[in-house]
Amino acid sequence: MSLKEKAARHVYSMTGKIPVLKKVHNLSPKKRRIVFTSVSLAVILGAAAAVNGIFGKDAEALSYTEYQVNKGDIAVTISGSGTVEPKEQYDVVSLVSGDVLEDTFKEGDAVTEGALLYRIDSSDMEKTLEKANISYEKSNMSYQNSLDAYNGLNVTSPIAGRVAEILVKKGDNVSSGAKIATIVDDTYLTAKVSFGANDAGSLSVGQPVDVTVENTFEVLSGTISNIHRTKKILDGYIEAVDVEVTVKNPGALESGTYVTVNAGGIDSYEGAALEGNTEKIVTAKTSGMVSKITASEGEYLRAGDSIVTLTKDSADQDLKNSELSLRESKLSYESTQEQLDEYNITAPISGTVIEKSVKAGDTLDSSNSSGAKTLCVIADMSEMKFTINVDELDIASMKEGQKVNITADALSNKRFTGYVNNIGILGTSTDGVTSYPVEIVIDDGGDLWPGMNVTAEIVVNSAQNVLKIPVSAVNRGNTVLVKGGTGTEGIDQSSAPSGAKYVRVELGLNDESYIQVANGLSEGDTVLVPVIAGSGDETGTKKNMVVMGPGGGMPSGGGMPGGGFSGGGAPGGGTRQSGGTTRQNGGSGGASGM
Repeated sequence: MSLKEKAARHVYSMTGKIPVLKKVHNLSPKKRRIVFTSVSLAVILGAAAAVNGIFGKDAEALSYTEYQVNKGDIAVTISGSGTVEPKEQYDVVSLVSGDVLEDTFKEGDAVTEGALLYRIDSSDMEKTLEKANISYEKSNMSYQNSLDAYNGLNVTSPIAGRVAEILVKKGDNVSSGAKIATIVDDTYLTAKVSFGANDAGSLSVGQPVDVTVENTFEVLSGTISNIHRTKKILDGYIEAVDVEVTVKNPGALESGTYVTVNAGGIDSYEGAALEGNTEKIVTAKTSGMVSKITASEGEYLRAGDSIVTLTKDSADQDLKNSELSLRESKLSYESTQEQLDEYNITAPISGTVIEKSVKAGDTLDSSNSSGAKTLCVIADMSEMKFTINVDELDIASMKEGQKVNITADALSNKRFTGYVNNIGILGTSTDGVTSYPVEIVIDDGGDLWPGMNVTAEIVVNSAQNVLKIPVSAVNRGNTVLVKGGTGTEGIDQSSAPSGAKYVRVELGLNDESYIQVANGLSEGDTVLVPVIAGSGDETGTKKNMVVMGPGGGMPSGGGMPGGGFSGGGAPGGGTRQSGGTTRQNGGSGGASGM
């Protein structure tokens, strides 16, 4: 194990015990290695600087590369990975068994909501439905009979008319169909009188006539309603025909009253008794005991008026039982009808068939213990989405509607855009770090397929056309070595290399490589970036390292540039990763090393 690796491991173990540095443990292993290696190297370099200061060998351990200050863009971004999903996806299942008679599509087809997908053999279920229908009709008939019987306890007049006779008395027990009363409609009364055959030839239907009441000699107006053409022989061998005359009852006339008729000066040969136009015998619709007589003979009733009231102890219960039987049979019929509908399987949504596992000719077995069988899968790919997990330290910077840049592992040459659609409020905790789900909708999925791995990059802060320098050029106290500079007053310049001075700068946003300089430098200035001899990788490439400034220690009083660890985080927001989401500060524009 190298010296710098040992130092990094030691620093890592120590930071877990220091409150201000605990958040460093939330970083991904890769990011932690970067931070702790930088910290440990700073410690090593501090020790090396002290030793080299004693023995005068600084030049052998430390060298610099020059960087010309220029302008560019710096962006603070949060990135994360997820798996593409369609807007909606449904597993089409079957809850019935039988032979698949027909399927109407193939995998990859576009289908519309409600379109027929499969037709299953339903012959057995159709027979079951017919039986349920018969049972329902029988229950309905039984209920109607019970309802009629219940309503029949109140015996009413079926027509408007006069009560001619009441045939029962209170306390009588009557059975269904027993005669209760006789009702006569005598609003209009009719008499059939005889006219001579010759005289009848001059009469016509509708002709007004005078009707004389025999006992009172009251003359009423009437009309001829019918002329019979069949002749009959009266006493004295007189030929006559019957003529029906109708008269409106003024209120006092009753059926059986004898009248004579005069039609245009011609008298009828014989009179006749008046009769009501309609006579109705009222019968009981159910059995019971006469508990009350509510009408009297001779009383005029309207249709529906009560005549007598019957009582029956079981009437209420009989009606309730038949009502329950009707409801039960109706539910059974409706349930069977719904089951029959399930033999025609339709698309629940509009979309694309992405999987088809059952075809015509297959048999669906209801004995499958795993439950409903999936026939096919339909996905609405008009809108694609995916979810990333965002660290608790970054979730506050997320907002719905934020623009997202998207790349796909399988489509390396294409770029996509999207937006933050939803930010979940229920987080999950792993190793003491909580992350929250953020749903991202892709504007135009194009060639993306469900299941593809994609990476999102969300810009949460940025600065355009600003001065920037490499992060590793910043020393303790936010100082930078400037070639040919005059230096900042109050800073010990004894450790500065020949031809350069320490200058204090004001820092802004930064990414992993570059940091914004808000004040202290000008475009075109040349800063010295430390390079550690022997710190290259296996290929021998040298790498820039953060080193101590005047007085030793880390930049900004022990932190990374721009605030660093003194605030518990990485510079300018730093780099964090949790649950597959990385926060980084990404910039544009390259270094102009010389």
